Amino acid sequence: MITLEPLHHRENFCVAIRGKMSAATYQTLANFSDRKYSRTHRCFYIVYTKHRLQQLFAQLSVSCEVVLHRFTNDFEPVATVPTNVVTIPKAYAEKLIRMRYSRATYDNYLIQFRNFLLHIHPVAAEDITESHINDYLLYLTNNRQVSISTQNQAINSIKFYLEHVMGGERRVYYTERPRKEWKLPTVLSEQEIKDLFYHTKNVKHRAIMFLLYSAGLRMSELLKLRWADIDNTRGVIYIRSAKGKKDRITLLSTSAHEYLLYYRDIYGPKEWVFESPCGGPYSPRSVNNTIKRNSFRAGITKRVSAHTLRHSFATHLLEGGTDLRYIQALLGHESSRTTERYAHVTKRGFEKLRSPLDNLLPVGTFPSNNDI
Repeated sequence: MITLEPLHHRENFCVAIRGKMSAATYQTLANFSDRKYSRTHRCFYIVYTKHRLQQLFAQLSVSCEVVLHRFTNDFEPVATVPTNVVTIPKAYAEKLIRMRYSRATYDNYLIQFRNFLLHIHPVAAEDITESHINDYLLYLTNNRQVSISTQNQAINSIKFYLEHVMGGERRVYYTERPRKEWKLPTVLSEQEIKDLFYHTKNVKHRAIMFLLYSAGLRMSELLKLRWADIDNTRGVIYIRSAKGKKDRITLLSTSAHEYLLYYRDIYGPKEWVFESPCGGPYSPRSVNNTIKRNSFRAGITKRVSAHTLRHSFATHLLEGGTDLRYIQALLGHESSRTTERYAHVTKRGFEKLRSPLDNLLPVGTFPSNNDI
């Protein structure tokens, strides 16, 4: 199902196109040369005109169910709320700062809470009721079809306002949280890791990948690294104020360190290990785009990101015989349950197992059609 709904974006009134799309749907969208993708709103969109909305609705309806949200059956917009009408209470942002939430969490909470206030407008923040929250969560699930992670982020942003800003008691203000998905991490084989490194020709980009894989770093940890955090004498990297405001140490590969020195001689970064051309920390988007581009060149068909290298680091350590407790410490996991999921993707011990099909049909012996 695809939902078409109003969207204010870059001072234009647009039509947001949301929902899980089939190949046929993508092909239909390709026919609209003016369609674009918004990373901010995480959806495709076109600039609204009644005629364009009619065309979009008619063509999409051929391959899927299409729902008009906040548009009439005549393709006219229902009265919508410009984003600048809603103001987040000043105390909300101040409380996030005082409680020392990370920049990423700060930005995410403000975005999610603003979206909620836009949905309930003109109801003021101090007049929120349980009914408003439940209606919004149903809207996210049924109309926006957001992921479980996004739904939980929305809940957390509202919960923060009610409990920390308004001083309400800690309780369940709304429907139960959705059950978390249990997804296995994407892991590259050692050969795929080699191929990725081989097809990465840029020295800086290769140094980034070496460090992500050899130390199992998160993206945020990589970009906050300073040269003072690299301790070659002890063979460790100091991770400062990582997730949960916790420091830790992780492995410093000898090979990665030698390549870092080679990279530093060429690029001459000053404060940060990886700096942008303007001198500040390197961009997360640039890192992931680089990894995706070079994985494509290497012929890797899996979806690869910076976090894939972290997953691969943990899995390869486990397959090499490293105890899960050490891996947990290196990754900075608070709970051992988070680390244990790597036991579900490792091949360790599989060499002793044999598929029952191989017992029935030895390699090289295939039944003919008459035998089946």
